[in-house]
Amino acid sequence: MTERSRETILIVEDDPKVRDFLCEAVLDPRRYRVLTEAEGEKGLRRVLEVKPDLLLLDLHLPRLSGLDLLRMLRKQGVEIPSIVLTAYSSEEIILEAFHLGAKDFLQKPFTADEARAAVEKALAEVRLQREKERLTRALALANRRLQRQIHHWIALHDIAQAITSTLEEPEIYRRVMANVNRVLRVEAGSLFLISRETGELELKLTLQGEDARFVHVRLRSGQGIAGWVAQHGQPLLVPDVRKDPRFYPGVDRLTGFRTRSVLCVPLKSRGKTIGALEVINKLEGPEKPSFTSGDLELLEMLASWVSVAVENARLNRAMQEAAAMRTLRQVVVTIAHHVNNRLMNLALELDRLEAEGTPTPERIREATANARHWIWEITRVVKALDRVGKIKTIPYVGKTEMLDLESVLD
Repeated sequence: MTERSRETILIVEDDPKVRDFLCEAVLDPRRYRVLTEAEGEKGLRRVLEVKPDLLLLDLHLPRLSGLDLLRMLRKQGVEIPSIVLTAYSSEEIILEAFHLGAKDFLQKPFTADEARAAVEKALAEVRLQREKERLTRALALANRRLQRQIHHWIALHDIAQAITSTLEEPEIYRRVMANVNRVLRVEAGSLFLISRETGELELKLTLQGEDARFVHVRLRSGQGIAGWVAQHGQPLLVPDVRKDPRFYPGVDRLTGFRTRSVLCVPLKSRGKTIGALEVINKLEGPEKPSFTSGDLELLEMLASWVSVAVENARLNRAMQEAAAMRTLRQVVVTIAHHVNNRLMNLALELDRLEAEGTPTPERIREATANARHWIWEITRVVKALDRVGKIKTIPYVGKTEMLDLESVLD
């Protein structure tokens, strides 16, 4: 047993022979740290000072009796396991000593074996009680961690539903940061994405409390903490940004925010970094709280879902753009087919009318009627295009398709 782990035993006994007997024959100094006092008042002060693991206490002491010493400890809420020593005492006094916290008593004269057995028994109870308290604290800590983990799982499930229930990018960004700030309890958070055109890091949204800001900020590759994370594809935890040369204060100047500590993780899709997710200034904890490895693990899990949501939104936008271009092309082909044919008929009719020189009134009425008919058909075609989203397509030339406008016109 090391010096630090040795248990402390305080002997409060006015008889020097009994003290020496206990020290030399009963208590092995190499095993226990042994202290002695000869008076009750000094013994009380020593108990309050060192908080021994076990107290060997004579009930008949000068200045302050052993029973009064126990009463004083009880009054101050100090619980020290005790073995009372007595040569003559009534049963009532012994019972009161047990009521005041004594674990055992030794009747003088006692043998070394009797004293050693009483000491070992009392200390065994002390060790058992301490182990029970340690396990209780460990269980309580584990329970708190489990409750916190369950809370995080529920929150993560809610976040996953929130950010995957929409494909609109601005709304995804807002929901992401609102839920990240809620789960991690931070003052603010920011979402950066790498521009496919320039390779710069674009600040898509920063959220402070409920205040969402779409601030136009671009960072060069490697600039600032978020830029470093996006460039290296590695998370970064900075307890004090003032001591980190990678911190870029320009964003604070634009937003009017004061950054103290930062936790930032990369957003990755298919093994490629597409941006960074950053949270700023943790709220809960001591006066100057800092981010933990648990916060980092949680933010990385969130980042994986955010990456999926962002990629889904981008894919949806690309599909919408492709669908819009395809529809526009079909509309152009349809207009070219239906409108051009009728315009061509109108132009030919006008050419024939001009070639006749001086047409008769009947011929002019006929040409006018034909023109009105073709103009009316062109008008019908244009009006039919209002229903472009509901019109089916048919093959035109090769792989080109056009709108089946004839079915609508009919």
